[in-house]
Amino acid sequence: MINRDLLERYLKERLQLYFGEGERSQLIQEKEYEAIQRKVELYHKRNISLVKVYGNLEVNNSWSERDVTYINYTLHTRFFLKQTDLYFEENQEARQVAIGNEEILYDIAFPIDTHVESFDIEEDDLGENETFDRNNLYNRFNAVKYAETWWDGHNKEYPLYANDCTNFISQCLRAGGLKMIGMPKPGVGWWYKNHSNSSYSWRVAHALRRFLPMPKNGIKAEEVPSQMHLSLGDIILYDFEGDGVWNHCTIVVAKDENGEPLVNAHTVNSRKRYWSYYDSSAFTENIKYKFFHIIDGFSNPPME
Repeated sequence: MINRDLLERYLKERLQLYFGEGERSQLIQEKEYEAIQRKVELYHKRNISLVKVYGNLEVNNSWSERDVTYINYTLHTRFFLKQTDLYFEENQEARQVAIGNEEILYDIAFPIDTHVESFDIEEDDLGENETFDRNNLYNRFNAVKYAETWWDGHNKEYPLYANDCTNFISQCLRAGGLKMIGMPKPGVGWWYKNHSNSSYSWRVAHALRRFLPMPKNGIKAEEVPSQMHLSLGDIILYDFEGDGVWNHCTIVVAKDENGEPLVNAHTVNSRKRYWSYYDSSAFTENIKYKFFHIIDGFSNPPME
């Protein structure tokens, strides 16, 4: 039987850290605690007041071995924030907790495969009729609407990967009406056919980063110098270690009152998260970013 009172007390203690209250539990790993501290620091830098924070714990499955109960659960956290106006940021992550003798033994983020594939993309192997079509307009509203609908869920028309960020961003771009290109070669173009058949650029951040600025593709994107040049529906790529391997990607779904992008993403499912990922446990001082403005056929990239 799951001791929910024990779990709820632990969760409350964890959430109090966002207000600078209480002390770090030994159950919270150092990297996670540092990420919480950076999140608090980020709120201060952005002149944001944290009004409330709510956490909801949903048990996915549990089992017992040798008097220890293991629970796989989803933690959904909602932060009510105030600049001039009130808005909220959300994240959702898979975790595992072990309980023995009415005591929590550990609580960890559920293991995620951090291996990053870096397949080669063949720029010049597109058919001559598969160049960018100016009639291939990008509907930013539809892309953002999709990102808002599915940020915390799984559209079963597509697969769900352990590292799902790029698969999710590709779905958003497709919802925005962008044309797939390059099928059936996985190293060519950007396309999806079924759960077992898609291009590398559809599902791997490093491959999408290489594909986006290519001159002959179904997505017309251009790199811009900073996050302030991005519009809703644009894409940010992240190299957390600064080693040239691009690990993560997000889509811009809103702006704060300073014009800074707020993003949605998968893997650690996030909604209206501040674009820099300074509050991520994956953050390092060597982090690098790429900012891509999707040419929509309607407008030029926004200027500062």
